[in-house]
Amino acid sequence: MGGRFSRRNILGWIAGAAALVVSIGFQMGSFEYQVWAVIGVAALVVGAYFLFRFLEQTRHAKRLKAFAEQHGWTYRPEGGELLTGLKGFPFGFGTGRAAIDVVEGTYSGVAAASYTYSYDQQVAGEYAGEQVFTVTQALLPAKLPRLDLVPEDAGTRVLSQFGLADIDLESAEFNRTWRVLSDDKRYAIDVVDPRMMLALMRNRQQGVAVRIDGDKVIAWSAGVAHVRDLARRMDLVASISKAVPAHVVRRYAELEEQRRAGEAAREANAPDWANTGGVLNSGRYTGIGVDADGDGVDDWEQRSR
Repeated sequence: MGGRFSRRNILGWIAGAAALVVSIGFQMGSFEYQVWAVIGVAALVVGAYFLFRFLEQTRHAKRLKAFAEQHGWTYRPEGGELLTGLKGFPFGFGTGRAAIDVVEGTYSGVAAASYTYSYDQQVAGEYAGEQVFTVTQALLPAKLPRLDLVPEDAGTRVLSQFGLADIDLESAEFNRTWRVLSDDKRYAIDVVDPRMMLALMRNRQQGVAVRIDGDKVIAWSAGVAHVRDLARRMDLVASISKAVPAHVVRRYAELEEQRRAGEAAREANAPDWANTGGVLNSGRYTGIGVDADGDGVDDWEQRSR
């Protein structure tokens, strides 16, 4: 199922609704039989959901470990740093955002990883269900502006999260299959050339959206994807990483090089105090972050005692 809709996510909504019923029921302060009956049923639903989630995650982790061992990859239970810099739905939503069950390695010559991403929905400060997605990513040859490629079967609920107009390309078949979303039409046309279209059409999977952003291409879909689908997802992100046109890579690699050169020049021309530890932008020594005598206490704290 595309977009937000998957068995795990729907059950998360149901559990969230049940949790809200339990919370509201206790806040009512009523001891009537009917209220306690409703609270009891809702509590059972919440308990059953968390048991289901635990058993499902345990089985999935076991399959991923076997996959990693068989293919010379690595498995680790958590990888929150992989979420750094990711933005746009489903990233940055809710609370308790986490990346778990991470497998990493080299696929078709490209550094790649896949993991389960989740966040908790909140309604009026109360837990309202967990939303879960499978994310597969590969490194790009240069840092690129954001470009979203959403399959038509992802549904309007996902498309409504982007707020960007669909960009039509020359291929009618491609336009019927994918929506190209970007705030820079010229850039989108440059990236999604015939070679990129071919890679997207060949490796398309139902309900799996693609995003190019920064130094990563990511493919994401609702729910926990089975390990048997991992190779196909890797095919998708690796093929896209390799299909980015050379002139686009060259242009943005040069822009990144110019940016770094500019930063280096600014640092070289900065006053001494700006590159000295313990100094803020006031130009005055503060001792913050400096422990000159090595006693484990910053100099600024010692001066203030």
